[in-house]
Formats: sequence, structure tokens, C-alpha cells
Amino acid sequence: MSEDAGLTVPKDRLAVIIHLDTGAIVEGEIFMESAVGGLSVHQKITRFLDQGSRFFPVRTTASTEFINKTAIRYIEVTIPNDPGANFFSHLLMQTVPVMVYFKDDALLSGQLMAEVPQDKGRLSDCVNIDSIFLSVYTSGKMCYINKDVVTKIIHADNR
Repeated sequence: MSEDAGLTVPKDRLAVIIHLDTGAIVEGEIFMESAVGGLSVHQKITRFLDQGSRFFPVRTTASTEFINKTAIRYIEVTIPNDPGANFFSHLLMQTVPVMVYFKDDALLSGQLMAEVPQDKGRLSDCVNIDSIFLSVYTSGKMCYINKDVVTKIIHADNR
């Protein structure tokens, strides 16, 4: 059966590294809706993770795998150096330096980022927003961390 090209929804591909809660790592491409106009790449990723199906396809060099979102520790995305890549929106992004501890005591440090008004920029506000994943910037990459695998988050300036 052939598919009418006029009826298919174009998808934006994005290279990612997925760290699963088992310790396994999957490298490949995810497919996000490109029809969602006006959103930055970051907003498309957070929407992709927070909405839609529990399983999503990842195209690896060997095959296509379907990953369960609940089995993800975090997804790592390299931020392009090109400012025209529209990775972040023009909206006000609040940042808080944090140390994120996982259930196995592994640690990820960086800047927690949340699109919230300035009066909601406290760490407690940012970690309690209605989303399944937290956004943490570290070493030129965004890490989208599954809240269900986090045991604690510490404000890095308050150690």
C-alpha cells in the first residue's frame, strides 16, 4: 500500500542519547511533530515527552526501537551552537543551579531551567511544575530528566 504524501504529517528528527533506568543507553533519532508552529526545539521536546503515547520510536543505526517513557532516566540533547537554530523560545526562562540525585545515588549537576514567571522562579516552584520531565542544562547539553527516577534535588548554591 502506498501512502498519499499529502496526508502524512511531517516530522522533525532530533538526535538524542537516551539513558534508561536500567543503565542501558540508546542513541538515535526521535521524531517530533513539525506541524506545531511557533514552538522552539526545547518546547517541542518537552511537549513530546509530556504528551502523547507511553511508547515512542527511536531510530538507531541498527533498527527502530520503541522506548517506554517511564523507563527513561534522562534524555540528552546537544544544543546547537547556531543561535538561529531556535533551540530556546523567546519566553523568560528561569534557571536554578542544582544537583539532581537519582535512585541509585548517581548525580547530575547543572542549571535547572523552567519557563515560568520570575515570581515562580524558586526551586520548589520549578520542580513542581506540571510536567513529567525536568529540564537541566549541563556542559552544552539539555538533559530531560524523568521526575520518577529522582530521589532529591539540592540547590547547588545552598550546599
